[in-house]
Amino acid sequence: MKKISDRIWSVFSHFQAKLLLAFLVCTLLPLGTLGFIFYHVTYQIAEDKIMSSALLADDQLNVQMNDRIRQTENVADSIQYDMYTLSQTDSSSTQSLSVFGSVRNDISMFKTTFGYYHISIFLPREQTGAGEGLYFYPLEDLESFRIPRQKRLNPGTDSIWFYHPDMQIPFILSDGYTARDVIVCCRLLRNQGTGATEYAYTILIDPAEFSDALADTFSDTDITSYLAAEDGTIMAHSDASLCGTVLDQDTLDLISRDEAETQKAGDINYHTARLDNGWYHVTEIPGSYIRKNTQILLKTLVFTLLVSLPLTVLVIIIISGNLTKRLKRLSLAMESFHLGKNTPSPVPELVSAAKSPSSYDEIDRLGITFQNMQESLNQNMDSILELSLSEERLKYQLLQSQINPHFLYNILGSIKTCISLDRLKTADEMITDLTRFYRLTLRKSGDLIAIRDELEIARLYLEMEKLCHGDSLSWEIRAEDGIQNFLICRFTLQPFLENSIQHGISRQTPCVHISLDVSYGDDTVIITITDNGAGIAPRQLEDLRTTLENRTVDYQKHFGIGNVNKRLSSPSFGNGTVRVDSRLNEGTEIVITFEQMEDSDEESNDCG
Repeated sequence: MKKISDRIWSVFSHFQAKLLLAFLVCTLLPLGTLGFIFYHVTYQIAEDKIMSSALLADDQLNVQMNDRIRQTENVADSIQYDMYTLSQTDSSSTQSLSVFGSVRNDISMFKTTFGYYHISIFLPREQTGAGEGLYFYPLEDLESFRIPRQKRLNPGTDSIWFYHPDMQIPFILSDGYTARDVIVCCRLLRNQGTGATEYAYTILIDPAEFSDALADTFSDTDITSYLAAEDGTIMAHSDASLCGTVLDQDTLDLISRDEAETQKAGDINYHTARLDNGWYHVTEIPGSYIRKNTQILLKTLVFTLLVSLPLTVLVIIIISGNLTKRLKRLSLAMESFHLGKNTPSPVPELVSAAKSPSSYDEIDRLGITFQNMQESLNQNMDSILELSLSEERLKYQLLQSQINPHFLYNILGSIKTCISLDRLKTADEMITDLTRFYRLTLRKSGDLIAIRDELEIARLYLEMEKLCHGDSLSWEIRAEDGIQNFLICRFTLQPFLENSIQHGISRQTPCVHISLDVSYGDDTVIITITDNGAGIAPRQLEDLRTTLENRTVDYQKHFGIGNVNKRLSSPSFGNGTVRVDSRLNEGTEIVITFEQMEDSDEESNDCG
C-alpha cells in the first residue's frame, strides 16, 4: 500500500502532472460553477413556484376554514340568545315549556342545517328540560368534557375551542353508538357575583371535515398540512390518524413566532397562517419534495460533465507536454535561488550561448534575472527587519503616549473639583502624590518595568483617589514571593483601577473595595483585579469583550482598557490577554495574563 501511495505521489511531484491538474481544475471549476449556479437558480425557481402553489392552496383553505369557524361562531351567538331567553323564563310557569320547545327546535335545526356532529346544552338541574337527554343535560355532565382548566375558570365572552377524543352522544343520534373524536366549540356563562356556571353549551364538529379538506388539497404529494391549537394539539391533519396528537415544543415555538409566515427549519419549509379562532394552519413542504422535481436537471448536468471530461484531459495533456519542456529547465534555475545566502549559486544555462539575446522569451529572461534578484533581496533583508522592529517600537510608544494624557486629565479634573469645593488640603496632597507618581513613572524610562514598580505606581494612584473618595474606597495588594522581579508593560494597572473607582461607586454601591493579586501561572504571571462595585451591564460587557478580542483602541469608549490590551498582546510584551467578568451591583473581575519576562541587557535594548 505504501509503494502505491509513493508512486502516486511521485507522479504528481512532476511539474507536468501539476500543470495537467491545474488545467483540469481551471477547466472543470468554471464548468462546475456554472452548472451549480444553473442548478441552484433552477432549483430556486422550482422552489418558488412550488411554494407559491402551496401558499395559494393555503389561502383558499384558510378562507374555507375561516368561513366554517365564523359560521360556528355565528351559530354560537344565536344559541347564546336562545339561552338568554330560556334563562330569563320562570321554570315553574307554563311558558317555560313553550320556550324550551322553541330552543330545542332551534338547536335541532342548527345541527341539521350546518352539519354539526352534535350540539349539547348544559343547564342547572332545576331548569326546565335539563334532563331531556338528547340535546339538554344537567350542568354536572359538563365535567365529562375536558375543557382546559384555565379557560374554564376565565371563559370571558369568547368561544373555547379544544379537541375531545372518544366523544359519545346518545345512541338515538349516533350511528352504531360508537365514540368519536370531535372538535369542540364551547361557551360558558358564569355568574359575576358567585362565580358559579349558570349554563354552557357545546358545538361538536367532526375533525374529518377539516382533515378531508387538507388531504384533498395536497393529495399525491409529500406536503403535509394540519391545524394546531395554541397549546400544540393537532385539531385536523391531512393524515387523519394524527388528529389529537400534540406537536413537539420546538415545532410549536417555530410556528407561533410573530415573524414571517414562511420559515425554514432543517429541510422543511413551514408556512403558518393564523385562523380567526386562534388556530395555526401549518403547511410543511419538505425539501425532498422540491428536489424530486429537479432530478432530471441534475442528471443532465452530471452526464455533460462525464462526456466533456475525457476530451478536456486529452487536450490538456498535449498542451502541457509542450510547455513543460521549457519549464523543467527553468526549475533548475529556481533551485539556485536561496534567499539570504551572501554568495549566490550559479544559474544553470537556460539557453544556448549562440542564441541571440533579442530572441529571448519571458522564461529565458526570468531565469537570467534570478541571480540579480537574489543579491538585491539579500541586501534589503536586514533593512526590512530593522524597519519592522522600529515600527513595533513606535506603535508601542504611541499607545503609551496616548494613555498618559488620559490619566493626567482625569487626575487634574479631580484636583480642580477639590479646589472648587474649597478642599485645598486635599488638593495639595493630591498634587504631592501626583508629583511622586510621575517622578516614579518618568524615572523608569523603559517600556518594561519591574512588577514591584508597577505595584508602587498603582498604590500611589489609589492614594490619590482615596483623597477624593475618603472611606468610600479601600484596597489590598498581594503578590507572591519573588514574582515582583518579573517585568510588565509600564502603566498597565492604572486604567483598570480607574475604571473600578469611576464606574464602581454608585448609589447602590457607595463603598468599593479593590483587591489586586499577583500570582504565578504556568510560565506566566496572572494579575487579578476584583471589586465589589456597580459592575457592568450585559450589553456594555459584551461590547467591551469584543474590543478586547479584536484588540482595537477606540478613542470614544473603553480607551484605557483597549490601549493596555493592545500593548499587552504584542509578542515583545508577553503575548498578554485580558479577560473581564462582571455582574450588575455585584462587582467586576479583571484577569490579566502574560508570559514571565526577566530583566536582561538584551530586553533592555529591545524595549529602550
